[in-house]
Amino acid sequence: MLELSPLRKNKVNLSDYNSQQDIENRMMLADFTIFEHRVLEEILFSSLKLSFKKFCKSIDSLDQDVLPVLEKLAAAGLLSIDGDNLLVDKEMRKYFEFQIARFDEEFKPDMEFLQGLLRKVPIHVLPTWYSIPRTSSNIFESILEKHLLSPQIFIRYLSELHLNNTKLGAIVQDVHGTAPFQVASSDLIAKYNLSRREFEEIMLWLEFNFICCLSYKKEDDYWIEWVSPFYEWRQYLLFLEETIPFPIVSKDVIANRETDFAFVEDLTKLLQKAEKNPIDLTSWDSSSLFDEDITRTLSSLIELRPLTEISFAQKYLTQAIKKLCLVHLAHLEKGRLYCNESAKDWLNLSLENKASYLHRHPLNHIISFSIPASLNTEKYIHEAEKAIKRVAHDGWVYVDDFMKGVVTSFDEHSTITLKKTGKTWRYTLPQYSEEQKLLLKATLFEWLFEAGMVSLGVLGGRNCFRVTAFGRCFF
Repeated sequence: MLELSPLRKNKVNLSDYNSQQDIENRMMLADFTIFEHRVLEEILFSSLKLSFKKFCKSIDSLDQDVLPVLEKLAAAGLLSIDGDNLLVDKEMRKYFEFQIARFDEEFKPDMEFLQGLLRKVPIHVLPTWYSIPRTSSNIFESILEKHLLSPQIFIRYLSELHLNNTKLGAIVQDVHGTAPFQVASSDLIAKYNLSRREFEEIMLWLEFNFICCLSYKKEDDYWIEWVSPFYEWRQYLLFLEETIPFPIVSKDVIANRETDFAFVEDLTKLLQKAEKNPIDLTSWDSSSLFDEDITRTLSSLIELRPLTEISFAQKYLTQAIKKLCLVHLAHLEKGRLYCNESAKDWLNLSLENKASYLHRHPLNHIISFSIPASLNTEKYIHEAEKAIKRVAHDGWVYVDDFMKGVVTSFDEHSTITLKKTGKTWRYTLPQYSEEQKLLLKATLFEWLFEAGMVSLGVLGGRNCFRVTAFGRCFF
């Protein structure tokens, strides 16, 4: 009987209930024709006692066509045949009513369905299977809280099941790995050379572990059986798929700066200049931008493009000088920028180490955007950084496309959790305040750009960025 490695936390063991009968019934239903399905459906919506002949008339079918189907259902325990009488077992009718829901056009293998699935197992078994307190007032909600409450919790739960290098693991990967996140059962059975019984046993175990579910779609005069994740998780996976900011195909992106470590290189040039001769900034008010004369002088020093807009150059250079002072590599004194003693060691570092120094410096923070002090902290900036993992490839993406799929968490409103509204469950999608959206953009345009982890550019008037090789190593 299917059971997994003792290393896992859950202990779903199919031998703890009458799973063999369950598997037999599931196999029978999977092989049902459209006609057999119609007979079963009519039985389930009729009274517990009915006339065989009247039943055949009600579905406009011949006795000899209906009888073999009824005999199958009798063998499954749903009914007994006594002469002209059909006697339906009340408990088995509940079982088949639950199972036949899989064939409904509107069927969703959602939390409500999974909760019904657990009712087929003796209640005293559930605390053993799912490692929850026996004193729990609501076993199902305890299971959800422990294993399914958030994507992070569910992904960790999957990893703890140790499914690698098994047919189970391969099936889970096939189903969860690629949109539309559903695979025909026939494909899986053929691919992994499974008997129907082996497949049903695997699927029963996967359903009880909230990983994959079976459902059916009618096509012409037959049913196609599908394997998919449970509904709420599949919807979340589809959201992630639909919001992937795919790499820009055009090669016409104009990078703001030519090299990955442009900001660090520019700081280096400014410090080297200040080390030789303090840079004259007497006409600069540190609360505003540089004037045009200083801007042109410093632009020439760091070799900004000759056609760079003066407004961009003013903001960029002001940011560079302020950062040098912020991390104590330089200081202003009587209108002149001096190189600090600590800068000499920094200048001898590699570009990667210079960038890391800037990124990790405890005094460094975002200065070019008006971020509330409560958000402009190491904790929230690092949360914003995590959003970049979704685009950690060597390609340019549009910033606005990237923002649509951000799933990082700042507070309860931006945290993705499984919530119930009425009888419907769903993973709530993050809702970000305007300040949080600004923090995400500032993390891109200032924080990660300065550290050489992203390059910034423009295409067709739209801002875009790409994660650099250094950024991909970091993330």
